[in-house]
Amino acid sequence: MSTWFYKKTDGTEVEHSFKAPEGSDDLTREVLFPLGEVQAPDYAATLAVAVKQMETFLQPAELTGNVTINLTIDAQVTPGAKLYLKLDADATNRTVTLGTGFDADASDITVTGDTVAFKTFVYDGTAFVPAS
Repeated sequence: MSTWFYKKTDGTEVEHSFKAPEGSDDLTREVLFPLGEVQAPDYAATLAVAVKQMETFLQPAELTGNVTINLTIDAQVTPGAKLYLKLDADATNRTVTLGTGFDADASDITVTGDTVAFKTFVYDGTAFVPAS
């Protein structure tokens, strides 16, 4: 078990303890603190997205054409990280191609015109795989 101590601005001490999961006592593992990040890029035919946190919310502007999403996954991101997509199509059906950084077997997404699609992906240590 790891214990962290620090002093608050009022001088009081605070303690946090972290325990490794059952069966992993012999492992040494560094994990990324679970922070979230929202990214809302303008629409483009290709979106280059840097995934740097354990929770990434990708909400591009309204899709006015088909789009390819390519991910660059930071080395500090560990298995279990989540990617949430919110995809809003204009009046026409739009295809979202899942490019680099996604599991090769993940199907492209069709967003029906004038609707919003929500999709979730989980990082397996190599790529983001569909969770829903």
